[in-house]
Order: sequence, then C-alpha cells, then structure tokens
Amino acid sequence: MEGSLFNSGFLGSKFLWWIGQVADDRTWRENQSAKKIEDPKEDQPAWGYRYKVRIMGIHDQDESSIESDNLPWAQVMYSVWGGGIAGSRQTPGIRQGMFVFGFFLDGQDQQVPIIMGILGANAKTVVEKLKTGMDEDGQNFTPQSGWANAHDDECKKVPDEQLPTTPPNSVPTKESTDAIHQKTAADKKTKDVLERKHALSCPDPEHQSDTKNIQTIMDGCQKRIKELQENEKFYEGAVGLPVNELLVKVENIVQDTAGEISGPMKGIMNQVQQFTIEEHNKKMQGLFNVAVPSFKNKLLDENIEALKDISCLFNALNAGLAGLVAGALMTSFKRKARQAQSPAVQAAVAADPTPTPPLDTTVEVPPLPPKGFYQPNPVCSTEELMGEVLGSTINTITQGFGAINSRVVSAANDGTNPDMDSLAGSAPGKAVDMSMSQSNVTAALADGALVGGLAGALAGAMGVDKSIIGSVTAAFRAGNYGSGLASMISLSGLSPDSGVITAALNAIDSGNIMGGFTEAASALGVPTGLMSNMGGAFSAIQGGDMSALTGAMQGLAGFDPGVLGAVAGMGAGLPMGGMAAMGGIEVDIATAMNFVQTITKFFECDPEFECSPNDEHTLDEGGSGAEDANCAAIAESANNKAKGG
Repeated sequence: MEGSLFNSGFLGSKFLWWIGQVADDRTWRENQSAKKIEDPKEDQPAWGYRYKVRIMGIHDQDESSIESDNLPWAQVMYSVWGGGIAGSRQTPGIRQGMFVFGFFLDGQDQQVPIIMGILGANAKTVVEKLKTGMDEDGQNFTPQSGWANAHDDECKKVPDEQLPTTPPNSVPTKESTDAIHQKTAADKKTKDVLERKHALSCPDPEHQSDTKNIQTIMDGCQKRIKELQENEKFYEGAVGLPVNELLVKVENIVQDTAGEISGPMKGIMNQVQQFTIEEHNKKMQGLFNVAVPSFKNKLLDENIEALKDISCLFNALNAGLAGLVAGALMTSFKRKARQAQSPAVQAAVAADPTPTPPLDTTVEVPPLPPKGFYQPNPVCSTEELMGEVLGSTINTITQGFGAINSRVVSAANDGTNPDMDSLAGSAPGKAVDMSMSQSNVTAALADGALVGGLAGALAGAMGVDKSIIGSVTAAFRAGNYGSGLASMISLSGLSPDSGVITAALNAIDSGNIMGGFTEAASALGVPTGLMSNMGGAFSAIQGGDMSALTGAMQGLAGFDPGVLGAVAGMGAGLPMGGMAAMGGIEVDIATAMNFVQTITKFFECDPEFECSPNDEHTLDEGGSGAEDANCAAIAESANNKAKGG
C-alpha cells in the first residue's frame, strides 16, 4: 500500500512500548468539565480522557529538564466493557503518581502515547510523602500518593475507606490494590453506627420504660465523651474525623443528652405528679366528710382549683427539666472526676506511656480508664442522675403542696361550716368530741395525724416552713426522734453539730427522749415547756402510755393551736388532722416512681398496650433488654440531694 499516509512502522513491525508515571493532576484534570454542560462540542475542554505522562527513557526525572505541564498527552485504550457507543462506557480510574504502560500510536514519532494499563501498587510499597514531582521536596519516578496536595485542594476529599486506622509509617492513606481488608475509618464509623443503642419507649405504665430509656441515653452520652477522649489519644479515633467533629465540645454533648433525657424524665415526673394528686385527694377527703352539704360544692370548686395548681406546679418543673438534667449531668461528671483512684489504677496510669491529653472543656469529666480497667456501669450513673433531678424538685413540690392544701383548709374554715359541736344529719343529741380527750388522742395517733401535729408545732416554734417538713414527720412516725429533730435543726439553718445540741441528740438516741428534747430547748431558742411536753409525748408513744400522751398533748395545745386541730374529732372518725399545713407531705420517690394509675383503660374491650419485648435497639444486633435502675437507690440519691441542697 503506497501513499503519503502509509507508514510501515505504524502498529506494525516497529511496535514501541513505553512505561511512565502519570504527572501531577493539576496539569491534566481540567481536561474534563467539573460540572454539567449543555453541548460537549462547545463546552468540553478536550478530546476524551487524556493524561500527562512522564515516560521513562524519554523524559528526565527532574522538572527542571521538562516541566510536567509540557509533557505529551496520553490517550486511553478502553476495555471491552465500554467505548462510549450506545451508552457503553467506563470512567478510567487513573490517578496522579500511577505507573502506566502502553505504546506509541504513531510508532517512531513517539508523539501519541496510548495508555493500555496500570502497574498497580502493593501494600509493601512505601509512599514517603504527600508530594509530587511538581512540589518542593517532591520527586518524579518515585512512589507517590493519589491524594497528594489534598490539604490545600478543595477538589480532593479523602474518603473514610481510604484512611487506615493503624498509625502510618508514611502517608496516612491507602495506596495499594491488595490491602482490601485493612481496617479503615469507614469500618470504625460503620461499627459505631451499627452498635449505637436507641431507646425504645412503651406507653404501658406498668412497663416502666422511662428509667431504662434514660439509662440507654446515659450510656450513649458516656460513649460520646469517651470517643472525644480517645480521639485526643488514639490515632484510630481521630483519623476519620472531619473538622467540625473536632470542634464538638463536651458542653454540646451534655446539652444534647439533657434534651433527650428530658423526654423520659417527664414520664417519671408525671408519675410523681399522679402520686402527689393521690396524696392530696386522701388529705382532702376528711374535709369533705365534715363539710355541710350546702358547702360541699364550694369545697369541690376549691379542690378543682387546687388540682389545677398542682398541674401548673408540675408543668413549670417539666418546662425546666432540660436545664435540671444538664446541671445534674455536670454534677455527676464532677463527682466522678474527683473520685479518688485506687492504687492499682494510679499505678496503671503512671505506667501509661501516652497519657490522655485533657479536653478543652469547662466540664469536669473523669479520665479514660487505663488498659485492663473499666468504667462504672451506666446504671449507677443513671440512678445518680435521676436522684439529682428528683432531689432538686422535692422541696418545690412539698412547698407547693403545702400552700395548695392550706388554701383549701382556709376555705373550709371560713365560718360557713358549723362549729363541729354537731353535724347536720347526725342522730339527735350525738355530739362530736372536739376536746383533747384520750379517745381523740388515741385515734389521732393511729391515724398518724398526731405525729404530724407534733412536727408542725416544732416547725412553728423553730420558724421552719411547715410545708417542707415531710422528712421530719416521717422520721418521728418511724420512732427515729433524734434523727427527726436533727433534720428539723438542719431545715432551720442551725448546725446539729454544736456541743449542747449534740449532747441532746445523744441523750435522745440513748433512750432519754424527754431529757434530750428539754436539753435542746435553750440552744434552739424554743420554749422549754414546749420541748419538755414534746419529749414527754414521744416517750409516751414509745412506751404505749396513752394517759401520759394525752397529758403531754394537752400541754402542747397551749403552745400551738394546730396540735388541737390534729387531734379534735378523731375519736368520732373525723380525720381532720395530718394536712400539709401541719405534717407536710413526704414525697417517697421510690413509691412515686412505681405509682401506676389504677385506671389504664376505660372499658374492658379496650385493647391492651402492645410493646416491644426489648428496651433498646441497635442496627447490628436488633433489640435487647436494659438493666433496671433501682428505684430505692434513686430515692436515696434524691433525698440526699434534697437535704444537701
């Protein structure tokens, strides 16, 4: 075949092979448009995929001899899977730094190189720098990274699957074809997502899912903070983090957790509210029993307003739950951070060659446990947290309860009702005994109103708000007279550790109840007669001497008229005593948390609640159960918080 286009060496006897290295992508990536285009004939920068290649034996290694910008364009020989016709195409996976091989389409002219394939890198190859030959300290014809210059190139975003979790000896990216099973940041993030626990709620009040949900959320909070600490210490945690994740603060985690916990915490507060309403209704029943028929409607209206006020009280508490929870979390972390470490833990921390750097936060968080040690079970933190939140609300609840009940009592005593000497509808001649008689005293003691009256009288003498003395009343009713007096002293703002008071409390605890109360009178600034009669009353209760108790109560009635109100009419079955204005309400958190409304459905045909058998869920393992938090432990923590302020 003759003619000017004929060349006997063109893909013939003089087939020329070559091996080269793809140049820095800044010299060729503009060959393709980075965005959508209308007309490729006008808007496409060049003809197909082409790359700048430095060919060994033709081009020198140094940029000073021939710059990468001046290298020839190499076209690509596509596989049988795509050549562009009828939508059959594949995008070349060629990156800067790759060693490629091919042939010259124009033979000996060597101006039209064609890339046939790639000589893949292996995991043993060491890529020392994130540089190319165009960069200072870079060199051509050496192993290079396809992610070189990613630190200042917005077009290069290293994906998580290209970031191994092991600390690198050279560049931090995967640069090989055979390390497909090497653990990467993507594996770690996938594992974290799959194992993240999600709380499952249940509408059935008997299921008690709120405490379990709080535990699950607390577990997640602890893990997030632990991850922040590990990110500061371990390469595995930090390698795949975006910049915005590095800026996450413990404060943000606390606020997020507080908002999430406030949901199930509101469910627990609703149980406490139901318990409070039940106690209110019990105490109001006595007023309805003795009210004349014409007054019952008015008293009912007052009670409806009281119930509204109780709802408003709890609504106000619920509105601030997120703030209360956040404060409780801060306190919990601070307590753990300041806990003394065991000698074994101290030794392990001292031996750790890479101590955990402190987090940039105002929150005191406990340090990471050293290798071989564990963090406390999250259920313990859950009990502490719930105790902190509930304990900070107890006094608010008791004060509001007292004020609300006192208003109803005042309405009942506005003069509309009879003077109790007789009751409308009673049998002729039958009078109600309103005196401090032994029968009334005995009935009041059995009802519990008498002890509430004693606690109220002591509170009045010491200037303590009677609506917050529920714990004192409970101690007196349990026979713990020294403990009750010590609690009252603390509520008054005095210290129970002074010499005279300590001696008085010791006397009470040793059995000399009357002597101990009398001895404390001067130190407390309380009339000696009141304290002497009160000690005598408690001594009589302990000894079962109703005659002596009656005498002591008659003496106390002269100091506080409320004592008579706690006893009068009790012998006739009129439970007028024990109102919050006298004995207060003891908010039993353990009982309140287990309090379930007796009416959970209106009709027998109503369907039963259907709940998941699980308390938490992960994408990896599905559902599982959460360990129950101990209501008694929560109650103890709440009471300690309420007393400690």
